[in-house]
Amino acid sequence: MPLLPRYAVALLLREKRLLVRFGLTSAGCTALLMSAILLIKEFLGGVLGDPAGLPGALAAAVGIRAALWIVAALLLGAFVGAALLTYDNKVTQQRLIRSIEAGVTERLVRHLLTLSVGFYERQSQGDLIETVRQDVAHLRQVAVAAAEMVLYGMTAAGLLATATYMSPQLAATALSITAVAAVPVLLTARKLRRRSFGLRRKGYLLFDSILQMLRGIRIIKIYQGEESEAKQATERTRRYFEELIRITRITAMGNVALESLAGLGIVIITIVGGFQVMDGRLEWPGLLAFLMAVRGAHGPLHHLNSSYLSIQRHSASLHRIDELLATRPAVVDPPQPAPLTEFASLRFDSVDFAYERGGVVLHDVSFDLPCGEVLGVVGPSGAGKTTLLNLVARFYDPTSGQIRLNDRDIRSYRAADVHRLIGIVTQDPFLFAATVRDNIRCGRPGSSDRDVEAAARAADIHEEILRLPRGYDTMVGVGAQGLSGGQVQRINIARAILKNAPLLILDEATSSLDSIAESKVQKALGTLMRGRTTLMVAHRLSTLRSASRILVLDRGALVAAGDHEELLVRSAVYRQMWETQTLKRPQPATQVDQAVELERQA
Repeated sequence: MPLLPRYAVALLLREKRLLVRFGLTSAGCTALLMSAILLIKEFLGGVLGDPAGLPGALAAAVGIRAALWIVAALLLGAFVGAALLTYDNKVTQQRLIRSIEAGVTERLVRHLLTLSVGFYERQSQGDLIETVRQDVAHLRQVAVAAAEMVLYGMTAAGLLATATYMSPQLAATALSITAVAAVPVLLTARKLRRRSFGLRRKGYLLFDSILQMLRGIRIIKIYQGEESEAKQATERTRRYFEELIRITRITAMGNVALESLAGLGIVIITIVGGFQVMDGRLEWPGLLAFLMAVRGAHGPLHHLNSSYLSIQRHSASLHRIDELLATRPAVVDPPQPAPLTEFASLRFDSVDFAYERGGVVLHDVSFDLPCGEVLGVVGPSGAGKTTLLNLVARFYDPTSGQIRLNDRDIRSYRAADVHRLIGIVTQDPFLFAATVRDNIRCGRPGSSDRDVEAAARAADIHEEILRLPRGYDTMVGVGAQGLSGGQVQRINIARAILKNAPLLILDEATSSLDSIAESKVQKALGTLMRGRTTLMVAHRLSTLRSASRILVLDRGALVAAGDHEELLVRSAVYRQMWETQTLKRPQPATQVDQAVELERQA
């Protein structure tokens, strides 16, 4: 497994100057530490009167004591220089890591925005948030570990090379022990990698519990579910920390094995080296310097072990980032998209649609929507109304059949060009975490404040915005604290008015409002719909008064089409819905049920 994933390496390669600086400081630090070990040997040799060393060579010119002070000064300079280069190496390292972390976060966010709507409906929100928040943080730790492996690997190699230069025989012994010490490291790394996937899963399940609690706090309190939610969150917390403890135990056991073998190595080298000194094959300064080199290498080797285990511990996060970046949108643009600048017509030709993890939702649906028409869509819950709108907006592509926009398959256009022609108002109005002004302006970025306020006036929300604490500069967001549902919806309508798209999609835009708020929103919708082709789904049939034609869906099939009066006569499904909503006395149940069943079979 490489130290860093390919996308991180690609980001690093854009920082060539920093990479060169990191490499030079790593090599410089290693060289100075190697020099320090050799200078220690030379100093001790000079103390013992060795004429062949550096102090002996300098003694003829300045005397032995002055020569020893010169060597000591060089030794101090080597350590100070190594410390300064290590400082610069760490700063450069953090700049490189910042480049990776910021670059991957940006790439993830941009990639998530390219994925189709269906992807989000299949994913755990906790998992996605965990990826952007925690997995990227773990990538940072992996990048730190990889950088330290480079620095400490060079340092350890340099010190072991110095030791080899001083005594090849002792170095062979030290290297054989180092090779044995690698075995527990590799075994520990394998266990950590396997455990990391379980730890990550338990982490995002815990996060899912918290998100569920925050989103459903009203329902939890009304149905007295506090204890149940607390138990679930507590249990998931317990499992997460138990897994964390297991990982800590595995890491600690690996370190125990490594430190034990390192201690054994020092003992063996001391014994073997001591006998070599007794036999005259090695001088005391050489043995002491060798021991200092090997002991000095233990620190970098320990860091190498910790860094390698850190990479394995976070391998699940790297795998998830890889997996997410490899995900491709279900709705893709054609290699050579057709130009799309205006809306002329829309037609469904025998359209079928089935979700990836469900049955058929729409079957053999065909209808026309010419420019300028207001087309209503009704049907029982689960009939496929919202799915039909999602296909029009090209959030999904049909399983079979064609949706023809301007008499061409909608898949021959770029999805962004289709979206540019569409304004949408849904039953769950959405506000960004921004000012009211910016929420409206996102309908047409770059529009002036005057245009924003004109759109708000058209949506009949301008005066109410002015009464907010900071008017148009009032911060709102998800949940829109301080705003009523009707006000939030009219801000959404102002956004659609400002966009001025030729095709308007309304998905039960008043279904969650009271009668007074509905009246205001209906007035704003009337302004929005003026001069636009409109496709509107409504549960309340009374809101379809402006529709020139109404489609009736039932169990995914288009069972009837016509205006209100025609459908009352021709469609039992529509008539049953109308009579239920207007509180009229319905036909006997058997007659209605038989008529509905016959219509469904037809």
